[in-house]
Amino acid sequence: MLGLQKHPADLVSCDVVGKELPLLEMWECFYTTYSRSVGFGIRIHTTSSNECRGMWRREWVCARQGFRRENFLSPANRKRRPRDCTRCGCTACFHVLKSMSGTSWKEHLQFLRSNRKVTSSHASQIHTYKYAGLRTCDIVNLMVQQAGGFERLGFTRKDAYNKAAAMYRAETVETDSEGLLGYLASKIDSTNPTLYAKYAIDEEDRLCYIFWSDSGCQRDYMCFSDVLAFDTTYRSNAFNKPLVMFVGVNNHFRTCVFGFALLINEKIESYKWVLETFLDCMHRRQPAVVVTDGDAAMKAAIILCFPDSTHRLCGWHLSTNATSNIKSPDFTKAFRKLLYSHYNVPQWYERWDALLDKFKLHDNAWAATTYEQRFHWAETFLKTHFFGGISTT
Repeated sequence: MLGLQKHPADLVSCDVVGKELPLLEMWECFYTTYSRSVGFGIRIHTTSSNECRGMWRREWVCARQGFRRENFLSPANRKRRPRDCTRCGCTACFHVLKSMSGTSWKEHLQFLRSNRKVTSSHASQIHTYKYAGLRTCDIVNLMVQQAGGFERLGFTRKDAYNKAAAMYRAETVETDSEGLLGYLASKIDSTNPTLYAKYAIDEEDRLCYIFWSDSGCQRDYMCFSDVLAFDTTYRSNAFNKPLVMFVGVNNHFRTCVFGFALLINEKIESYKWVLETFLDCMHRRQPAVVVTDGDAAMKAAIILCFPDSTHRLCGWHLSTNATSNIKSPDFTKAFRKLLYSHYNVPQWYERWDALLDKFKLHDNAWAATTYEQRFHWAETFLKTHFFGGISTT
């Protein structure tokens, strides 16, 4: 049918890419013969059709594709012995599409996601044409003509658009990084000679961390280093990178900012770098209290860099977690009393046990984890420390 000289079991995908046959049944016969030679069965998985073209797409998959549904594995009212499981998640599949003229069917393996790739040579070609002023649609049309058709190009039009956009974003990030470093350098040389700025690059010479703090921020920290609050939940910048703001409170209970940092991710290494840099900027002066949102990586970095500081968890995040995990307004209300009220220690333990009994939470994982952290969030255990009115980040 396809004029192939190989035995069906020896065929590979490139032997049938772009081939056409006049009838759908001929493709079905071909794939049935191939699967029998290799040693697996097939079945029809999906069929697409519309009013204009009728059936225009068909996909065959291995008979053992997918998995048996959970509700058929162990139903409560089972009466018969369960059948043996025959589905193992096999990914073998075969697609064909009808041509626009309706006179033939073409194999479509080339355009499966796992078989599409914009190679480095194609990416370089797209980059060159974009700098020459060509539109992406014109670039794709030119590359299709050069390759002799989409089936020989190796990727779809959408892949080319995504690649062009990714390269543009990478160049924009690099340009903005250089602009930021240049701006900070100009400030150090002229208007703010005591401005502190430090950055780090990765193995590809890309900016991964940067911290800066001007003279006013440093002066405020020297006076009001009792409480330091920071988190990285503010990620609305153009590059979706964690922005860290180090803040505290002054003698008028007004918020004051001690410094800023942009990180590449929220891992322990990132937090350790920014906290060590913060200490270098502030002459190794540790804060008395640190308030954070409870991130595990952040907590580990604080233990390493601020071993003498008291760590408090953000009350707002705890209340939000209580609402999302327990889903009871009454529980959240009672939990907030344990969070902020000045009970003595025996009273606090008595009310916590009563809360677990009332809402039947003795086996709840979130309640157990939160209880283990009680010394970092309950006012009963923290009332001997000064927080300057800061209980949230």
